[in-house]
Amino acid sequence: MEQRIVKTIELENGHILVISDLSRKISENACVVVMKVNMEIKIVKELFSDIPLSDFKFQDILGVLGDKAVYEYKVERNFIMDHEKDGVFDNIVETYIKNTGQYVSKPGFPGKFVLKEYKNRIK
Repeated sequence: MEQRIVKTIELENGHILVISDLSRKISENACVVVMKVNMEIKIVKELFSDIPLSDFKFQDILGVLGDKAVYEYKVERNFIMDHEKDGVFDNIVETYIKNTGQYVSKPGFPGKFVLKEYKNRIK
């Protein structure tokens, strides 16, 4: 599946949000419209400035996740006619940025996301 980066957004929390188009044809005149969003989060102690975290806990997080975590979000719309593809894709991107984009750009999001990933892994 070919990934075409459509937009990169520098967020107020200092991280970069990458929006990609992974759409593909599924018939003569129809396609699956796929938007993928990802953000690479380097795991550093500063992410947890508002969350009390011991050095031991921080080292444990690094041991489980490594030095980075990747936030990923994907939306698919099936059987979209070719002539509607660009409009549908733009609408998905616009909706994401308006709704979820506000949340992932908050200063506390990267640290909370890393902690969530850590908890999911150790379960």
